[in-house]
Amino acid sequence: MKYVFYDFETSGLSAEFDSIIQAAAILTDQDFNIIDSFDMRGRMKKEYPVPHPKALLVNGTGVDLLKNHEDSNFSLIRKMQQKFLSWGETTYIGYNSLGFDERFLRQSLYQSALPPYLTNTNGNKRGDALKIIHSAAAVAPNSFVRPLNDDNGKITFKLDRFAPANGIDHSNAHDALSDVEATIGVCKLVKDRCPDVWEAAMKTTSKQDVYKFINQDRIFCASRYFRGKEYTNGLAYLAVDPTYQNYVYCFDLKTDPDLIFDLDRAELKKLFKGKKKCFQLIKANEQPILLDEKYLMQSEEFKEDDLKVLQERMEKVRNNKNFIEKFTNLLIDMSEEKSFVEDQSERTVEQRIFDGFPDNKDNYLMQDFQAAEWEKRYDIALKITDSRIQEFAKRAIYNEKPDLLPKNELLKRDQDVATKLLTMDKVPWNTIPDAMKEIDDLRESENEYNMDILEEIDEYIQELEETHSNILKQ
Repeated sequence: MKYVFYDFETSGLSAEFDSIIQAAAILTDQDFNIIDSFDMRGRMKKEYPVPHPKALLVNGTGVDLLKNHEDSNFSLIRKMQQKFLSWGETTYIGYNSLGFDERFLRQSLYQSALPPYLTNTNGNKRGDALKIIHSAAAVAPNSFVRPLNDDNGKITFKLDRFAPANGIDHSNAHDALSDVEATIGVCKLVKDRCPDVWEAAMKTTSKQDVYKFINQDRIFCASRYFRGKEYTNGLAYLAVDPTYQNYVYCFDLKTDPDLIFDLDRAELKKLFKGKKKCFQLIKANEQPILLDEKYLMQSEEFKEDDLKVLQERMEKVRNNKNFIEKFTNLLIDMSEEKSFVEDQSERTVEQRIFDGFPDNKDNYLMQDFQAAEWEKRYDIALKITDSRIQEFAKRAIYNEKPDLLPKNELLKRDQDVATKLLTMDKVPWNTIPDAMKEIDDLRESENEYNMDILEEIDEYIQELEETHSNILKQ
């Protein structure tokens, strides 16, 4: 087994509109011995070149890199993808990667006209070190130093706090390569001090693994932290959502199933949330960490419970096929209701990543596009029928070799970008007026941030404003 530990530094928090500006990864064997690594940087996407000033202050990215680095964003993403592919079948692990880095990776590949699902296709699997340490610290709290948040006094697992508190060097926090090294250190801690948790975590790194593992007549312990507080649940598997296979539902064994078996659908719907919640959602594609029942009985929530009673409840749930059928039909009904009331407002092409897959012909054209000489890529892009992929193929040319676009199309793209960046409307991407306001707000926190760097960012934003204002005057 091989692991890829990876991390990104970005220009903001929006995977759809912000950019990866630093990508780092380390390939190791199962004992964390380093096999290979990379540390790459690149410019922002040309369509959305306005960074969030606070993000740059936190990750230390200089304005010179944003303006002058030799690699465009497309070039950075392409080099990163090629390196990942060269490492073969592996398990990808980051720190809060399923909640952050993974979204940026998929969007960046998608917006580069590349296959987006790199970490969970072709035999690859994925995990999240933050989820793993959550479970380990919940079931073995004395195995780790759990630092407190200075603001609210609650336990925090932020990497820049947790790693040094546990003797892991992280002197250069928020540099992607440094964060990768600290993530490896955290995973070593878990494997050394809580080997059962590490082993359990590696059993659910793909949804196929989850399906295979969870459909058993047994009790599962699931522990997590949310806003600094630990939550532990005793679960019995119920069903996979027939309308969305990534969702798996379990029954919470704190509830007596005899009290809910005969409820009608309206009453059952109330049990998906709130204080009476007894249906727990597990996302099969996001590494649910499910432990043995012995850890359940060690927890504060269940230490007074009778294991025999919990086992009886599990058996009742698993053996009641009529209820499972009713519950599955309820999931179908709820999905149809959700589709009916879903927001039907127009989405941007960046927000349409889940609108199906390109057909086989377009997949071949995408490969031809990536392999062709730049002079031939525009003609190939025009043959792609998926409007999303055709647009991103043209954007790749716009980012890398804009002079190869027809002059009228290049001018239109420049003007569209300028209009987007200068708008005063509320939009999901960062605009020049947004950045200017953020800079003004940050100036009031002069003791917290480097004001000289903030002035450099301010000058850069003003340059962007002048450049794009002039474009609209053409």
